[in-house]
Formats: sequence, C-alpha cells, structure tokens
Amino acid sequence: MGNSLLGQFYLNDIMGLKVSQEKYLLMRKNKIKKITANSTEADGSSSKGFILNQELQTDGKKMVTEIANFSSPPEKISNIYELSKLKRTIVNKSSIETKTDYGYDEKGFLNKIISTTIDSLQKTPISETHLWYYQPNGIPIRMIKLGDGLDTVNVEFVADSSGHIIEEYWFKKGKKIETYYYYYTNNQLTDVVRFNIKANRLIPDFVYDYNQQNQLISMLQVSFNGSAVIHWTYTYNLNGLRETETARDKEKNIIAKIIYSFEKQ
Repeated sequence: MGNSLLGQFYLNDIMGLKVSQEKYLLMRKNKIKKITANSTEADGSSSKGFILNQELQTDGKKMVTEIANFSSPPEKISNIYELSKLKRTIVNKSSIETKTDYGYDEKGFLNKIISTTIDSLQKTPISETHLWYYQPNGIPIRMIKLGDGLDTVNVEFVADSSGHIIEEYWFKKGKKIETYYYYYTNNQLTDVVRFNIKANRLIPDFVYDYNQQNQLISMLQVSFNGSAVIHWTYTYNLNGLRETETARDKEKNIIAKIIYSFEKQ
C-alpha cells in the first residue's frame, strides 16, 4: 500500500497514508536514523543494481528514500512532516518530478490531496486533486477527484456497523464505472475485491493476513484477469520494524527477497 493516486482511492489515500504514518512514527520511536536494504534473487545472488536507502533528516521532519534497480532509473522520494503528519511528498525520477501536498481538517482527518507532475522535457504540469468528505463520526462518505482536462470522478463509500468501509463506488457523468469491496477480520483489512466481467465473478486485487501483533505478514497481489499472482511474506524484529520481504510466484518459487538493516541515531 503506497501513496499512488491511482487504483482504489480508499486503499491508496486513506489506508496508504495510515501505513506510511505508522512506519514513520515507529522509526521515530525506535530512534532509527537510516534503513538500508539488500535484495537477493531466486538463486541467492545479489540483485544487480538494487538500492534502497531511507533516512530521517532535519531532526526527523524529513524522510528521504532512494530506490534503484537494474530495470528502471533511480528514484528519490522526499517526505516532509509537520507535527508528525505528512504534509508533502516530492518524487524525482528521470525528468519527472511529482509534488503531492496533504491537507487535514480540524479533527486531523485527511481532507485534500493535490498532486502536480512536471516533466522537464514537456514543461506542462499535470495536476490531480482529491477532496475527502466525512460523516460526523469520522467515517469517509465521499471523495471528489478533479484533474486537468479530465472529467470529475465522484466516489462514494459505504460503511458497515463497525465503521469499516466495505464498498467504494466510482461515478463519472452519472454513470457507475467501478466498484470495490473491502472485507475485514478482527478489524483488519483482509481482502480488496472487484467484479471481473471476463471471468463473470469477483476476483481479489489484494489479500492480506496478520499475526497476533496485528502486523501484516502476508499479501497476495493478483493481476486484474487473475492469471498472475505474487505472494509477499514479511517478518519483523522485536521492535516491530520490518526485517524481510519475500516475493513468490504462483508456484511458490522465490522471485526475490529483501533484507533490511537499521542504523540508530
């Protein structure tokens, strides 16, 4: 779960921000200054060109992440925090820079995301805005997506009696264009599902599993037609920091493994 403005809006905007915030606060709590990672291939050899470094700077108000691998250009992500809340993300990759600003209401709920992408080769910025609206009890009820030259997308949410979002509907020009279903066990999100027309059935995009400490220990990532599956498993140290990530294919063969190490202040 990341900060992408694509895909399921509740998953990416609300849940993605929550996961990012929890990791940031966990690093601060454990006085972690820097996280580095090594990646190995299925045969145990080191992944060629792989780089993943994450460092807290400016007295913990800025987190800089550097990512690279053999198949794609380097990427630099800078997260800026105010009062321990994410306020801005700047992503630089090749000639493209994307700035994303986060706004919050007086109760601390996310109410606005503004993302602007500039390609230095094209010079024309592209912007996208997400406006979030809540019930008095803090449960999301609606989101409006605005974009340069694009039709407005209205997204509505349905919650269960416990306040969990269980359905997400997209509307464009009054027509329903997409529906996602969210399922929970013990208050943890376990499945994100949508209807596949070709298969004529509901197919999950993601399936999650947790341990007794409510830590994510498994994630199934399914392609839209259901033909490709990647199974991620995770382990943690005693402080709750993620130590390993292992990816396997549908036949449970290891694709890659990432091992994290930590440097304290």
